[in-house]
Amino acid sequence: MPVLDPDEVRRFLANIGFKRSLRAERGPTTHVVGSAYTDPMNTFLLWFGLIANIITVLAGVIAFAGVVWAVWGRARLTVRSDVSDDSVAPSLFVTITSVGSNPLRHIEVIAGSLDDNGFSTKGGDLTTRAALDRGQNLTVEAYEPEEVSFGDPPRDGELRFTIRPGQGIYLTIQWQSPLFPWRRLSRTYSWPPVRRYSNDLPEKLTGRREIKFLKRTRNQSLNPASSAFAPPAESRTRATVATDDNFNHLVSSHSGPVLVGFGPTWQGKLWEDAKRTLDAFASAHSPRVMVLVVDVDNCPELAERFETDPIPVFKVLAKGAVVKSYVGMHSVPDLRREFAEYL
Repeated sequence: MPVLDPDEVRRFLANIGFKRSLRAERGPTTHVVGSAYTDPMNTFLLWFGLIANIITVLAGVIAFAGVVWAVWGRARLTVRSDVSDDSVAPSLFVTITSVGSNPLRHIEVIAGSLDDNGFSTKGGDLTTRAALDRGQNLTVEAYEPEEVSFGDPPRDGELRFTIRPGQGIYLTIQWQSPLFPWRRLSRTYSWPPVRRYSNDLPEKLTGRREIKFLKRTRNQSLNPASSAFAPPAESRTRATVATDDNFNHLVSSHSGPVLVGFGPTWQGKLWEDAKRTLDAFASAHSPRVMVLVVDVDNCPELAERFETDPIPVFKVLAKGAVVKSYVGMHSVPDLRREFAEYL
């Protein structure tokens, strides 16, 4: 029996260990004594991993594209508002349109009147819809029956809401979230009297501002008919009532232009609307312009002094003298155009 040389054994083992480590470092192919050796299992695992990675990337791309499509094509709405500026008691027209690729679901439109304090004396659901398809509209018309009349009943998708003189309106639109169906989305448009008689568009409210506004519409301390009514502090400038006794003092105390509206109480609603128009004008242009209201029935001296026939009539005074007059019942935009050089 041949005797193994210990040094040869050590060299042989060392050589085997080196080749194994070299095979682990180089992967499935190991060069041994000048020959190429390929491990079939390692080759299979290599291609399987490569294909799996490609599939994973493709799945990620498809998922991302699905999310982008869901967000981009989700149900959306646009709201367009228009105000009739040919009247001193304007009407409001609001058009709600579905513009997303998918229909709007579970739509609810709520309307309520608004007084000067922000309290709603009436309100409720105007309509509820299960769905509003792409391109379909809902139209809301808020108007005074004394100012606007309709010859036909409302058509499908046309909603009408009556308001009284001196009132405004708010409109709340709610619908199901397209991305999170368990949530409701909401948007409110506020058109209080001061914005109405200024012929301004409604103010859009969302989030906390919307919640605060809606709470105010139900606050009984702002309800004039409630025993809990507590008049809030005046938050906006109104026209000042002038008389024969205080007119000269008011005019002389103001260094800028003074707009004076003259009219009689016997004109009823016409004169009341004129005073609301002057209040809105004062809210927008004070303190540069002082706005005064003169009831000619109770101020005969001023009526004679300023020749207030016909009435109503609006006059601009500069340094106590009349520099321009405007006769007839007109809206705030009319007054702005007529007296633009003094604003």
